[in-house]
Amino acid sequence: MHAAVVVFPGSNREGDVVRALKLGGSKVSMAWHADHDLPAGTDLVVLPGGFSYGDYLRCGAIAGRAAIMDAVRKHAAKGGLVLGICNGFQALVK
Repeated sequence: MHAAVVVFPGSNREGDVVRALKLGGSKVSMAWHADHDLPAGTDLVVLPGGFSYGDYLRCGAIAGRAAIMDAVRKHAAKGGLVLGICNGFQALVK
């Protein structure tokens, strides 16, 4: 499995997510919030927790409009796996 971990300004614990995925046998790539595409061959997208955009009011809504999120939505629409943790989940539902 190839996992892509999306990083936003202020997110944290992405290192823990990468470590856990690698321990589980996954290949892991990082994707920055300003990227327009997920890494080729991505099976799973993970949005880790933390405080995207400084944890200001409606930070999940702000993160949900980042450039990378169009690619995440397309991935999910094709049946791709997506996991949001804490603030990452907020970004997914906003």
